[in-house]
Amino acid sequence: MSAEAAALRLGTTVAKTAADIWLGGRRRQQERHLPLAELVRVRVPGLRLQRSVERQFGQTADAVFDRLETYLSCMPGSAG
Repeated sequence: MSAEAAALRLGTTVAKTAADIWLGGRRRQQERHLPLAELVRVRVPGLRLQRSVERQFGQTADAVFDRLETYLSCMPGSAG
């Protein structure tokens, strides 16, 4: 896996974890492994608010990626 793919995966994981905490509390067992979009659909009322929440978590994933990408590009042996 490339450093870029790893950074993006980590950013997505951070956003998903934040969503789980923010949306979930004590949610049912089967909701714990839902993709982020499905979790938002189940837990957030209304299409407009769902889209807004998904964008916010997408921005979180992008912010984590941006920070990691900068760090990784400075590492010896990096391809970027």
